[in-house]
Formats: sequence, C-alpha cells, structure tokens
Amino acid sequence: MDQTNIESLCHKLKSQLDCTFDLYTEIRNDDTFVISPDQLKVVVAMINEHFNGIHLSTITAQQREANAEVIEVMYSFFQGVGFSLMISLPTKAPEVTSIVSIIPGADFYEREVAEMFGVKFTGRRETPPLLLPDDWDQAPPFIRNEVNND
Repeated sequence: MDQTNIESLCHKLKSQLDCTFDLYTEIRNDDTFVISPDQLKVVVAMINEHFNGIHLSTITAQQREANAEVIEVMYSFFQGVGFSLMISLPTKAPEVTSIVSIIPGADFYEREVAEMFGVKFTGRRETPPLLLPDDWDQAPPFIRNEVNND
C-alpha cells in the first residue's frame, strides 16, 4: 500500500473512530497496525469502507514462546499491497468479536483459529469442526500449556 493510503487510513482511524494503535515494525514489507481487540470490528468496517471493499487474505494466530500468556491474532489484507491488523488476546480466555458480518470470507479463517488456538469469536453462529475430528476432546493443538507440553 502506498504511503499516501496508509497516512489517509491512519488519519481516518484516529479522527473518525478515536482509535489508538501502534505500527508494528518487526515484519518487513507489511504495514501492521496493533489495535486493541475491542476496536477490531469498527476498524475492519472502516478499512472496508475506506477501500470500498477489501480482500481479507487470511487470519492467523501465534503464541510466542517468549510470551506464552498471549495469543497474537493477525488479520492480513490486500489492496494492491499487503497490510495487517494485529490484536493480542490472553491465552486463558481468548475472545474477540467476529468480523464475518463485515467480511463473510472470514468464516473459515475464524473457524481455523478457533480450533487450533481456542479463540472464541463472538457474535457469530456456532459451526461444526473444520479441521479437527468431530470427537476431539483435547486442548487446542497449537496452544502451549500443561496439556500440550511443547
């Protein structure tokens, strides 16, 4: 995304939503906005409106060894070039509002993150398992905890 669009989007987020965010600089070739989970849905709606529709490339998550108390969820978008939103959720109760009502294509991505990391996406209907067996009764497989000794 060119610098003009990033600056315009930043200004719009700050002025119209009173949104606070940081730019995460550890990822090369990607403009990443770190926002709070409670801002996610309004920020995604603003981004979608700002670009008159936006392509959600993926939603991914990670639990870094250095900070196992947090699950970082990344929402990666593409509009000519890539940019992302990052939120941090507590590992013990990871919960965030679903964006399926804004971007229906988020459905499978949210389901994958829910199954693999135990993130609860609120404001959406329950769905059957996507990747794990129907009878899976263990902790989410990508979470480091007492059950999963990684």
